Amino acid sequence: MKALSIICYAIGCILLIISCFTVNVSLTWWLGGIAVVLLIGGCIFQFNVVKKKQYFNRH
Repeated sequence: MKALSIICYAIGCILLIISCFTVNVSLTWWLGGIAVVLLIGGCIFQFNVVKKKQYFNRH
């Protein structure tokens, strides 16, 4: 999960940067939307990693 969150963050950041330099408006929105979904996915995966660590440290 930790590696998956890092991959999602990296791809999301790259797509967000690329979307800033595209000329086509619809392509900008598609790339930006996919980037946001990947960044949110990275947050969710990171949250699950931290939650599992806390669970195993308590028990």
